[in-house]
Amino acid sequence: MGPDAEVRSPLVCIHGFSGSWRNWVPIVPMLERRHEVLVVRLAGHADGPELPGDTPATVPAIADQLERDLDRAGVDTAHLVGNSLGGWLSMELAARGRALSVTALSPALGWQPTGAHLRTLRMKLVAGRRLFSAIAPFAETVLGFRPLRGALLTGAVAHSERISVNDAAAFVRDNLRCSIYTDLMNSFLSTEAQLSDIDCPVHIAWSEVDALIPFDPYGVRFPTLVPGARFSTVAGVGHVPMYDDPALVAQTITAFTAEVDQHHPNSGSADGRA
Repeated sequence: MGPDAEVRSPLVCIHGFSGSWRNWVPIVPMLERRHEVLVVRLAGHADGPELPGDTPATVPAIADQLERDLDRAGVDTAHLVGNSLGGWLSMELAARGRALSVTALSPALGWQPTGAHLRTLRMKLVAGRRLFSAIAPFAETVLGFRPLRGALLTGAVAHSERISVNDAAAFVRDNLRCSIYTDLMNSFLSTEAQLSDIDCPVHIAWSEVDALIPFDPYGVRFPTLVPGARFSTVAGVGHVPMYDDPALVAQTITAFTAEVDQHHPNSGSADGRA
């Protein structure tokens, strides 16, 4: 690489609970204009590794495996971008010193550890899983009807007309390929999780029309959990916003990472490159 060549800082994309690497496909080309992008596959999820041995399905265990995967990929530190559970994992890795910055899109973890809101979330997740299981053999046919696609994906997207039938069917089937679904759900809904101190910039960007975990009540602890974090709202998008407005989500991410890179010019050095 010549002395005048552009060095793009590394960026890691982390999908959410029962999601997959495919969730990031709509925005990866836009992110790659600025970053060396790595899209990870979470343990116990579609196309991801299994947790080793008899390891319980918990968020810290998945973070441990994710660190091992980053080590194998040669990534020391990177800009971390996570959606939902991926946002929680991004902050967990940041607390372990693995982040140049964190952009958390409607992240999990910010709820109070007890209350009716957790029972409501459990019901949403269980009901969604059952519906997906029922339609999976006929997913393309069922999701081909726009009203049904909207009803079935309402927890994930605000504009179901913007996700193709094939992508919607993959979304459903990837959900069912999460082999640790029940154990992991039970773990994160019954644990009063905390975060260690995070010493990198954090941007928590909440989807404006998130039907699965709206900020109130599911994000209200974040100002205490992550003091100094920046908060914003991503207009007109649902819980998995990459399908609703790829350009807006990519701009939300890269505007923040560009600001961080400007203030920390060595973040694109070879030591951190993916």
